[in-house]
Amino acid sequence: MARVRRIIKVLIADENVLFRRGLQSLISAESDMRVLDDSGEFADALAKARLLHPDVFILDVSLLRESSVEKTSSLRQAQLSCAVLWLTLDDRKDDLQLAVSAGARAYMLKTSTPAELVAGVRQIALHSNENSNAISRMIPDLQALAASSQARTVALTTREQEIARLFAEGCTARQAAYELGLSIKTVEAHKLNLMRKLDIHNRAGLVAYARQSGLIPEPAAQ
Repeated sequence: MARVRRIIKVLIADENVLFRRGLQSLISAESDMRVLDDSGEFADALAKARLLHPDVFILDVSLLRESSVEKTSSLRQAQLSCAVLWLTLDDRKDDLQLAVSAGARAYMLKTSTPAELVAGVRQIALHSNENSNAISRMIPDLQALAASSQARTVALTTREQEIARLFAEGCTARQAAYELGLSIKTVEAHKLNLMRKLDIHNRAGLVAYARQSGLIPEPAAQ
């Protein structure tokens, strides 16, 4: 009896419609792949991933930049059975951290060649470690990035951790100063120092760090 070839089912999520159409054409041209659907909006894409059960969910990391904490949390809580292959325009550390926070298995650059991208989709779908050059960064590298992020907690002083927690919880500098019995200038100095240490540049990144390091709890599932 002839062996039935497995068809890799793919879902595409990217904010650029032209890029989505190009990716859809590229993948559909492969005899062992089929595009189930595509989306340009995160919530819609996540709903389709739950409904359609793709093998590979290709997700543009830029879709998470706005409301990143809520989106990464909802993606993790969805516990999708598919492999998520993240696409990013460049090796921005913030983008990689977003992928790690959402439980990424692998990511690829959008500047990859068509052959590399197809090979990457095939590799992650089949859980293969062969031809790993096709994927920019595989699980061990992302796990190492996550581990280094969690290890950064010890680099902060107790006071810096307190301030990180308060800002992540939404406090202003004035409120944090009142809570800790410090001057506003001292709080701002501590905040600047801890964000420099962590290489974090916005409140969303600080909230993600605080949750990953256990300073504040993950939001409860709805």
